[in-house]
Amino acid sequence: MQILSIQLKNIKSHRDTELHFSPGINVLSGPNGIGKSTIFEAIGYAMFGVDAQSFVGNVERFITIGAKRGEIAVQFLIEEERFRVSRTVGTPSKWLLAKEMADTFEVEEHKDAKETEARLKELLGLDNGRSLAEQFELVIGPFQHEFLGPFVIKQPTKRRDRFDEILGIDTWRKTFNETKTLASTIKSKVESLQSGIGPLKDQVAVLPEKREAQKSANQELKQAQDNLKNQQERLKQLEEQLTEIDKFEQKSKALRVDIDTLKGRVDNGKEKIITQKQLINEAEKAHKIVVENEAGKIAFDQVERRLVELHAQVRLQRQLEAAVAGLDKQVGTFGGRIEAEFQAIKQTEKELQEEEESLVNARQKLAIDEKLQQQALRLPDIRIAIDALRKQLGQLEGRRAGLEEGREKLADGICPFFHEPCLNIAEKPPQDVFPEKFAELDLERKRLNKDIEVLAHDEAAAHQANERLKKFEVQLKGLEEQSIKLKARDKANEKRAEELKGLRKEQAEIQSRYHEKKLALEAYNHLQSDIDAAELEKQKSQEARDLYVTNQRLAAERDKRRLDLKKFEDLLSQLLKDLAKKELELETADRDYDAGQHRLLREQKDALGQEIGALGQKVENLSRELVRLQAEIEKLKQIETEIKTRQAQIKTYGEKEELVKFLRNRVFRNVSASLSERFREEISQRANRIYRIIAEVDEELAWGENYQIVLRDMVAGELRERADDQLSGGQTMSAVVALRLAMLQTIGARIAFFDEPTSNLDATRRENLAHAFRAIDIGKEEVTEHWYDQLFLISHDVAFTEVTDQIIALDHAD
Repeated sequence: MQILSIQLKNIKSHRDTELHFSPGINVLSGPNGIGKSTIFEAIGYAMFGVDAQSFVGNVERFITIGAKRGEIAVQFLIEEERFRVSRTVGTPSKWLLAKEMADTFEVEEHKDAKETEARLKELLGLDNGRSLAEQFELVIGPFQHEFLGPFVIKQPTKRRDRFDEILGIDTWRKTFNETKTLASTIKSKVESLQSGIGPLKDQVAVLPEKREAQKSANQELKQAQDNLKNQQERLKQLEEQLTEIDKFEQKSKALRVDIDTLKGRVDNGKEKIITQKQLINEAEKAHKIVVENEAGKIAFDQVERRLVELHAQVRLQRQLEAAVAGLDKQVGTFGGRIEAEFQAIKQTEKELQEEEESLVNARQKLAIDEKLQQQALRLPDIRIAIDALRKQLGQLEGRRAGLEEGREKLADGICPFFHEPCLNIAEKPPQDVFPEKFAELDLERKRLNKDIEVLAHDEAAAHQANERLKKFEVQLKGLEEQSIKLKARDKANEKRAEELKGLRKEQAEIQSRYHEKKLALEAYNHLQSDIDAAELEKQKSQEARDLYVTNQRLAAERDKRRLDLKKFEDLLSQLLKDLAKKELELETADRDYDAGQHRLLREQKDALGQEIGALGQKVENLSRELVRLQAEIEKLKQIETEIKTRQAQIKTYGEKEELVKFLRNRVFRNVSASLSERFREEISQRANRIYRIIAEVDEELAWGENYQIVLRDMVAGELRERADDQLSGGQTMSAVVALRLAMLQTIGARIAFFDEPTSNLDATRRENLAHAFRAIDIGKEEVTEHWYDQLFLISHDVAFTEVTDQIIALDHAD
């Protein structure tokens, strides 16, 4: 695995920076505040998914001042296959992984960031159940002071928990603590189940008594059901006898109803016959009147039709009069309109001629100064120069912010962990370095501001010249637009003259139509006298017509009323015959029906019905009682089942309680300690070999219980052990670096990042550490086998210049 390059755009002090890396050891060097640590942060952000807030607290501080979004792209090699991972800073953030295919990168399709992280874990060989961000922050890429922090924790338990988390073995201890609550919960559940069984057994004790009551109720219900069945058979026989007698009674009643109905219809028929004869007499009179007035009706209808024709001619006359009046008005309107249009056309021709002469004079007055034009043309170049100077000024501000950050970190040159002078800057403390840098930046900023001020003055003059040229162009453009408008108005005026000819032609046509309509109107002069004569004739025939119309409908019903009378008389005759037949049938039915026997049978039926009702109620009550008893028995059976279920649960929970006790006491309690011991033993062996190279002393480094750094040596023939406050800052830092290198190898990391690993080491130890890194790189047996593909270091130490594969000098952030 090899990181090939990284590109940063608008990331802290890096506006646009691209770096390329070599296999093996890469050292980043440069002044404080230049942005070396930002390179490590950017790799952690893009490749490992670390949250930007882990570096700067506020995401906005991870973006270059003045920019809204930042972007990081890292290209890396996995077994001859090239990949590029990119991630933006800002909202919304995008995390994309692309694979090189035929000289172009094709983005892989991932549904979300979790899928992207899983794919990166697979490629980097770090799919061990922990997030990439956690692995980077804890082991692969923590800053030196962050990794050193757990080693100087005084409380053994806190130090143990922190390193268990770093090594990923804290889960077992957490599980042991958390299962304590589980064991208590299981015990409480068993006690709860046991306390609930006693009351349930008390309830089940009455089950035999309930079953005996159910048996007695079943026997009583069987006897009642047999009695009910016998009485229902007797009732059925009585109902059959009553049905036969009811038929005779119903027949007699029906005949009486039919006879009464027939008598009513006979009386009604007689009344209808008398009324119908009266209606026939009225129709005869009406028919006589219609015959006598028929001639007057015909004369009235003829005059009415004549009046309709005359009124139609009146409507035509009024239409002609309206048309003549309208045409007369149009003739007058056209005359005035034609005269006004003629005068307007003449006036427009005069105005157009005057405006054309005015435009010619205006064009002659406008002329452009050549010097002014040259001055305006310089405006774009001046603005480009100003932008370039302002960009340089922004880069200076970024460098100044980086220096401020460096000055805050280094403070007065005292190590924040060991509270002793840092050996890296012992020759020249930061209070001497940073003022010089700030002074240089201030001089450069004054020079840039002065150049910007001169260019700003030139820009104002060029801008003023440009604005004057724009005014000239606007005036010339206005004159051209006025000329176009004049031509358009001239053409419109010519069109208006042509339209005037059409108006005169239309006026002549209207005058011709006016004379034609007026001549046609004279044919209607005699119309009113014809209408008056017809109205007089209509009045003479009005009375005869009214009598005819009034009696016409009644006379037309004469024949129909005669036929209705014949039908009424025939129907009355048939009704009398039916009445006589029904009276004979009633006499026969009365002889077959015995009312006394009918009454006796009804009384017997009512008594038997009451007895059956009582038996039915008894059967229903006994059935309900049986249902109630059955429900109680079923409920008690359920309680029996629940008792058995609870007893089984108590047994199961007891087994679980024993299992939890076994796991807590035999497994969880010891696994974390066993894993810790195995890791510490393996890491200690590797770290010891590295430590001996760095320190060049006959001391043994061991990672003791609770992850305590222990150094052992022989003094006066006796074994001496030193730890914690007994160690110097250089000894502690050498041990920490050795342990971290060994830890990286143990977890299988192929790359690692070190920020000032020689901090607090003397010159000899710094040189030895550099040779230790190279020894690991080439796999010397006395140190350890080669395990990494790339190491990235930030250092000002010249000791690394001889052992590194590439030194990347950062002198300014782009």
